[in-house]
Amino acid sequence: MGKSLDKDRKKERLLWLDFGKAIGILVVLLVHAECALGPVTYYGGMFYMPIFFVAAGYTYRHREEETLLEFLKKKARRLLIPYIAASGFLWLFFWVKDSLLGKNPTDIRITSLLGILYSRNQYYTMEYTQENPVLLDILNAPLWFLTAMFLTYLWYELIVRSQKKKLLLALGLTASILWHYRTMRLLPWSLDAVPYFACYLWVGEQMRKKEEEKRLGELWFLGLLLVVFLLSSNLNGSVNLSCGDYGHSMILCLLAGSSGSLLIFAAGIWLEQRYVMIAKLCSLVGQETLWILCLHMFLYMFFKTGAELLGLLEWLAKALMVFGSLGILTVVGRVVHRK
Repeated sequence: MGKSLDKDRKKERLLWLDFGKAIGILVVLLVHAECALGPVTYYGGMFYMPIFFVAAGYTYRHREEETLLEFLKKKARRLLIPYIAASGFLWLFFWVKDSLLGKNPTDIRITSLLGILYSRNQYYTMEYTQENPVLLDILNAPLWFLTAMFLTYLWYELIVRSQKKKLLLALGLTASILWHYRTMRLLPWSLDAVPYFACYLWVGEQMRKKEEEKRLGELWFLGLLLVVFLLSSNLNGSVNLSCGDYGHSMILCLLAGSSGSLLIFAAGIWLEQRYVMIAKLCSLVGQETLWILCLHMFLYMFFKTGAELLGLLEWLAKALMVFGSLGILTVVGRVVHRK
């Protein structure tokens, strides 16, 4: 009975974490719907991907009794199987669609298949001025995150097992920075960025180990985070981690992403303490971010077509795309989990 109560309290305590993921995925949807909302999309762009890595670091646990293979199997079920399933579904949909409409069944979309294997949106960063074809071209651009997260977990688990975590974390960060500034090449499965993303995991893990979430209710700490976030965000400029765009500085990007994530978690803690029902509602979205990430752009296609047929205003069409996809995929995820 005591263990059950502890478990329930733990789930209740993590409402703010799910709230953070819900805000992160909402910004993802706003950006992908090309909503220009000024400060909302600019500042949201600083943390909307890092917040998932920070959250992953908070929930990460190294278990001595668990082998590396067992750890990888667990993460593969969570990340790689959805990647393969979503990629396969989208490839099959567009192959059938193009075969029926274009009457060319022999076109197996080899470029799209190569993009799925490479799991990056392009070969080079946005600064590359020569040919830089889009690889994730079947509404699967967001899926890069799943393979990146899988390898980030692997790297983090390896450095934890080495007992030299801080040293290897620093060396990995250095390697990512050197690679980025010496070449514009994006490696498959985000290999060039994995050690960098691992730093966000470390931030999340330190937050849990040092119980930093308790400080997120202290005004002086929130004020410090806000100053760091605003300064680093404005100095660094906009970012796009999927394309290796870190703004003016990878360190500033790391500071903005980490501080922004903590500020959103602080908002979640405040909401949970005062309006728990709203926090629980947001938590439902936060628990289904995998479904939303994988399929929202696919739903966008249908919402966009419907909005054009109905002659809806652009802002209304985008609102329907964002909140329609958010609602539908959250419900789908909840139904699947209940089964």
